[in-house]
Amino acid sequence: MLINPFLMIRHAVARRPVNSSTEIRITRLCSQRCRQCRVYERNTDPANMSLERFRAIAADLKKYGAYLGFISGGEALLNPDLLPILAEAKKTFRVATTLVTGLYHQRDWVSEAAAYCLANDINIQTSLDGLGETGDYLRGVKQYSRTVLDHMALISDMKQKSKSKSLLYANIVLNQKNLDQVPQLIQRARSLHWRATIGLYHHLTETTRVDDELQIVPDERLDALLAYLDNHVDILNLNAFIRGIGPFLRNGVTTPCPFVASRFWMTRVTIMETGDVHLCWGEPLGRLGEQSLQEVFNSADYHERLKQYAACSGCWTTCYTQRYLLLHPRSFQEWSNNLVKMIRLHRYQRERRR
Repeated sequence: MLINPFLMIRHAVARRPVNSSTEIRITRLCSQRCRQCRVYERNTDPANMSLERFRAIAADLKKYGAYLGFISGGEALLNPDLLPILAEAKKTFRVATTLVTGLYHQRDWVSEAAAYCLANDINIQTSLDGLGETGDYLRGVKQYSRTVLDHMALISDMKQKSKSKSLLYANIVLNQKNLDQVPQLIQRARSLHWRATIGLYHHLTETTRVDDELQIVPDERLDALLAYLDNHVDILNLNAFIRGIGPFLRNGVTTPCPFVASRFWMTRVTIMETGDVHLCWGEPLGRLGEQSLQEVFNSADYHERLKQYAACSGCWTTCYTQRYLLLHPRSFQEWSNNLVKMIRLHRYQRERRR
């Protein structure tokens, strides 16, 4: 059974979240130097989460409840224990496990990791933020788009020769530097049989940074792009998320904070390579290995953090806002559109398995 109703009831009675989504960052090391990110500036020691620590964290997550899992970094491919970590993750997360990788690494190791994911129906997410010089500028490396697109093609070819149920998708983070390239980025992903998701540049979390050059200035160019993205069959985002980008950037129109307004269903936990537990912005709430996740969510620090989030001016992110919109449609049209998106995703996965 994917869902344990008795466990959920216990959490609900104790006013704890269900922990619907967990991101585990297994390394601070990275092969890129993205302008929007500062994960590589962390100086924790050791830099990689060990397999032993991951197993301990996984055991605690299984006890508490864990449903959607994302294994990321830094660059997850730089952790030497990646494959056994993925094996443990697959046993931990009840609904789906996703490897989040920049694919900017040695081709043979990309191939080996991808083969493992495909054989075990683990999803693969990468980033595709720009082409040519724009991509190099945004990701801080040379030959970025050529390398990533080549590896995307490699993985797609591997999947076509298998019976894998893995979902392949590329996340495109909208920023002031890449707006003109977004349609082409989506088309390139489609040509390689990858789907796309749309994110929005932000600097909310522990490992993101402020960069004025990336901050989007709303204008006719943005409006034209959002019209192109609206109800686009090749992107996985909800229509409500795409349609809310403009109002958010212009007027700050947003949803209630998911951690506060939907504290049982919507919590997304990020666990750093040290075991530190983060929600959104703010200091860690605890460290797994020294505390259990249940103890973290029972703590006074957690309840104080929710009070702080209640006063937050809000955000518009795929990690938080979109997941809230999925389960809290604001109209019958949004409910209908959400249902259509879920049906399209199911149909796409079914067709790709043929």
